[in-house]
Amino acid sequence: MQTPLRAHPITTLSNLWRVRFLVIIPVLRGLIGAINWDFAAWLAGAWLDVLILLAMLGFAALRTRRVKLWWEGELLHLRTGLILLRGVVIPWENIVTVSVTSPFYLRPFRAVRLRLDTISGSAREADFTFLLRPQAAELLLERHGWAPPCQDSFAASSRSVLSHSLLSSNSLAGIVFVAALVSQSGRLLGRQLAEGIVGVFEQFTRALAFGLPPAGAAIAYALLGGWVVGFAMSYARYKNMRVSLKDGMLRVTGGAFTGRSYSVVHDKISYMEVRQNLIAKLLGLSPMSILAPGYAKGKADIACLTPAQRAPGFKAARQRFFPQLSSAPNSLTPLSGSLPRFILLPCLLCAGILLSAGLLCWRTQGWERFVIFVGGMALVPALAFLAVRLTDFRTGGIGRAADAYTLRYSRGFYLCTVIILSEKIVQVQLRQSFFQKRKGRCDIFIYTRAEGRAIHRLKGLPAQRVSEMFA
Repeated sequence: MQTPLRAHPITTLSNLWRVRFLVIIPVLRGLIGAINWDFAAWLAGAWLDVLILLAMLGFAALRTRRVKLWWEGELLHLRTGLILLRGVVIPWENIVTVSVTSPFYLRPFRAVRLRLDTISGSAREADFTFLLRPQAAELLLERHGWAPPCQDSFAASSRSVLSHSLLSSNSLAGIVFVAALVSQSGRLLGRQLAEGIVGVFEQFTRALAFGLPPAGAAIAYALLGGWVVGFAMSYARYKNMRVSLKDGMLRVTGGAFTGRSYSVVHDKISYMEVRQNLIAKLLGLSPMSILAPGYAKGKADIACLTPAQRAPGFKAARQRFFPQLSSAPNSLTPLSGSLPRFILLPCLLCAGILLSAGLLCWRTQGWERFVIFVGGMALVPALAFLAVRLTDFRTGGIGRAADAYTLRYSRGFYLCTVIILSEKIVQVQLRQSFFQKRKGRCDIFIYTRAEGRAIHRLKGLPAQRVSEMFA
């Protein structure tokens, strides 16, 4: 039996949050004493406040002390709880992902956050999360089969990290669009807003407005500043990123300020995916992502396996990490008569925006320019959605190479390319409307599973050939 590993003492602070409701007693006593101006009575009962605080601290410390991790052979044992004990036994082979992050705010305490995930856990939260000392976390990583990426591992270049951060930080085009919307709205409403802008703030914003209204410029700069912060955080997250595959374990490290290490069982990866927005598609940049239990589950996690890569670099990375997944050209593509099924929704959105803008211009007086401008800006994402659907109609489809399927379709504002082994597909469903059945067309729903269900929907394909491909 291995010596049990215990939670880091700083876990006591998070355990205090579980009994935070007890603080209401000292707070109420303090409020009553302040209202009645009866300091002597409050001081006489201060022993109760101290007792409650000590009880909270004792509960949190004991709960932290009760957390233990150890392993016996191929079994990992976990024990938590104080009043109600919880004991869990997990075979090592069922643990898919072990991740260790070292946020900057935990470094002064020499603590790291460890997460364990199996295929049966929640799709949103880690199965188990612990704060441990770095040495204890390293022991668990090594037991899972992790080792630092070797010298010949894939290392993300600064250019690819920069490109990926520019495209993934809520998109540069999106923030420019919002900044333009706010600035131009301020210009059109300048007369109404100018009277409310006074004092030093007005002078400051006028100095930095560069011809824009101060209110619009101030908000636009705030939004642009928020994007810059998001871009910097994304760049720091992927900085120094390295990926390697050895002994059936996929190992990922990265992070400039917050160290991140991931150990993923390669065989438990459901599929590989490339998700591109229109700008990435036009520039030929392909970020590689995977679906695996526990990987990229947190908002601050490294979300992809490799940042945006050009075609040669992406192909080399795919062959290195997924030699069994060969990208196949489309052998099934949407039929020409299915175009309305792709563009109906975005066309309705565009028509709705135009109709609403026209109605507001007719019903309002003196606001026509503002309504036209806002309607025009609202039309931009609708047209982008239409462009994505048109691209999906032109490039979407299904291909097959050996036992691997290549699915190309759109999801929201993204164009997705998924490469998946046939053994990872758990269900295939064909759907036909009345009109589709007459024309021999269908929509196909392909279901895959990791911790939750993932659905891949492709529209307007020939029903007979789809049935033959997935027979």
